[in-house]
Amino acid sequence: MQYILEKRAKLVGRVDKGQLWLLNVHDDWIHDQYGESYIYHGQIYASRNPFHPLSTSITGYFQDDDSKKWIKVKAGVAAFDPKNMDDSWVEKVENLMKIRFKTGVYKYIKK
Repeated sequence: MQYILEKRAKLVGRVDKGQLWLLNVHDDWIHDQYGESYIYHGQIYASRNPFHPLSTSITGYFQDDDSKKWIKVKAGVAAFDPKNMDDSWVEKVENLMKIRFKTGVYKYIKK
């Protein structure tokens, strides 16, 4: 099995919950039973590790097809502020990334 770093997917969730869940693009979302829902179609990109093509517990970045905006997804869930969802989506994926540098071994000496 060849693992992949990106795929077509969708983010779905209830309007009032503050979470969107990653689903495979062909999976059904029974939104009628859950009240009003958000459904975003787009592309998920892994931040570090390749994943199985049917996996939905991906950590990475999701780009919405319509708005071209980005949101961070952690273990298949994208959190947002239910009162103002627009603050959770950004124009550039670089605004979601954090880079850490590990420069060496630090030793602390007590006097």
